[in-house]
Amino acid sequence: MAEFDPGDPVQAGFMAFGRAPFPDKRDDVLDRYVEGLRARGPQAVASAIAVVSDSARDLLQVYADRAATRAVREMSKDLLVSALVAVVVGGLDRGLYGALRSMAPIDDACKRVGVVPDLVFAAAADIVGHPGTINLAIWLSRKPEDRTLEALAFSTSRDGQDFRYVSTA
Repeated sequence: MAEFDPGDPVQAGFMAFGRAPFPDKRDDVLDRYVEGLRARGPQAVASAIAVVSDSARDLLQVYADRAATRAVREMSKDLLVSALVAVVVGGLDRGLYGALRSMAPIDDACKRVGVVPDLVFAAAADIVGHPGTINLAIWLSRKPEDRTLEALAFSTSRDGQDFRYVSTA
């Protein structure tokens, strides 16, 4: 399978990725992509936002949901930061509804992992830079009832034996 290309308008190798069982090799591909953004910081994030195709935005939103699930399964703060970086590149900068929806599982996962959401969001803000920092802060300023899984059409379930976020939309 080809590596993730944010400019590819098709991303055919990632069909049905959202429903795929865990683990999935495609998570590793996107982990590497997001890690590259994290290592290079705000300029890399801005460059990615400038070239990302609509299908890649959708895929990054799905990755963010899957990363939130994995964060709970693995009790990983690091995966939560990656999820936030992915969702910023995946359309939070444009106010896309799908990206906004992905914020609810990330927020919920912070609590399940036992980390303060504000601290995880601050770590991600340092990576994504402006204007992503503003969009992350706007999420944190929402009323608590507007940040819930239910408010943005998510629930939790069991995937075989383990935890998983599931879209109810």
